[in-house]
Amino acid sequence: MTTRNDSVMHYSSFSLPLGVGLFLTSFFSAADGTVRDEQHNAGRDSKPSLLSQVRTPEDDSVPALLKVNVALKMEAFSLRNKKLRHGDKRENELELEPLARLRFSLLEGHPVYGVAEVELKDKTKRETGKPGRNKTRLELTQIYLGLDADALDTHFRLGRWLYRDEREWLLDENIDGVLARWKSGRWRADVLGGRIDYWQRDLLDRTSRDAGKTTAMGAIVRRKLGSDWLAGAYALASENTHDAHYSQFHYGLRSHDERREGLRHWAEIGLMSGNKSGNRHSGFAADVGGTYVFASRLRPRLTLGYAYASKNYRQTGLQSNEATLGGNTKLNIYGATLAPELTNLHVITAGIGVDITPDASLDLIYHDYRQAQTADLEAHNGDLKSRYDNRSTTRLGSGIDLVWGVQVNKRLKTELIMGMFTPSKRFRSGASDNAPGSAPAYSIGFEAELRF
Repeated sequence: MTTRNDSVMHYSSFSLPLGVGLFLTSFFSAADGTVRDEQHNAGRDSKPSLLSQVRTPEDDSVPALLKVNVALKMEAFSLRNKKLRHGDKRENELELEPLARLRFSLLEGHPVYGVAEVELKDKTKRETGKPGRNKTRLELTQIYLGLDADALDTHFRLGRWLYRDEREWLLDENIDGVLARWKSGRWRADVLGGRIDYWQRDLLDRTSRDAGKTTAMGAIVRRKLGSDWLAGAYALASENTHDAHYSQFHYGLRSHDERREGLRHWAEIGLMSGNKSGNRHSGFAADVGGTYVFASRLRPRLTLGYAYASKNYRQTGLQSNEATLGGNTKLNIYGATLAPELTNLHVITAGIGVDITPDASLDLIYHDYRQAQTADLEAHNGDLKSRYDNRSTTRLGSGIDLVWGVQVNKRLKTELIMGMFTPSKRFRSGASDNAPGSAPAYSIGFEAELRF
């Protein structure tokens, strides 16, 4: 459950008073334009002059010079038995993170505008046998200048901005650099380049600049084949995302249809090459599947998918692998508890879901995991480990997730994701041959967000 959102937020907002608005008009000119969302599909309508756009409490129909959006959020995540042990040898961890988000939008709706977003976070982490840790951060998550170049059918962002691709399979990251989004007819293209945390991220910590010099640049081209269907190709080069002095190049084809009813689908076919100090490798990955949503009030749905990655394939390291499966809550597409990176892995996914009410959804998702070639469990997730792994089979085990989400009202949303990973017979609870099998691991994630 990620917290960042670069779409225009539908919070209630307040505006600068008229006098301050008039003062700022000497620094900015008026023209036509609009803020784009992540799909760059907002229309262009003629706008009134800048002076007429100073919003008053009585008139909410025109954009303000300055809008301030506020959100309060609480996130909690518990991972139980992360070493897959029995009894008093179990090790657990708990993370709690309340946050407050402020988003400032200057001259929204104009061809030149600005956005700044800060998040105040207080994260507490507790692990079995270790003292609790707490850190307060004031993160500058976004700050960019936007430009709508109508003559070029292109929108530019310069600064720090959030970028997410479909299913967050390549990117879910705040990037310091340049983003150009082009749209013409049925075609769309995003071209981006920059560095992760080139500027200080935590305003309370001068060391929060990226010492590893993580960079990314690439392009994603899409063609609209239906009202909710996009297909295209991508190429992405990145450095230092997994390890220092490691460079990689990803390219592939993709198709996504996110219609509300009927057959939704996703398809990813990807190739990559990597290089670290002259040691080169390459790999292949594919992820295909679909969700059929029946046309009824409860929107019952069935999901089936299959993902594969060869032994040497690695994802970008900037992904989060999160999407919905027809419901209103995002989930980890490869399972909440194991939450693996797609590398050296086969994943079979099956799920059912229903909308309990128009504002509440419930999904039950099953995953089966098998390695392409036998390797350590830690290669897929650093949080789950097994001390006794005899590697007698490539099968890792299975996972099941229960995903519940409720949009309580326009301002409040809650999400609950409960997961379990059941290890296969290759994982034991002791070194002896007759030691019992490892015990399951469990996870619980809760999130509540209140927008003002």
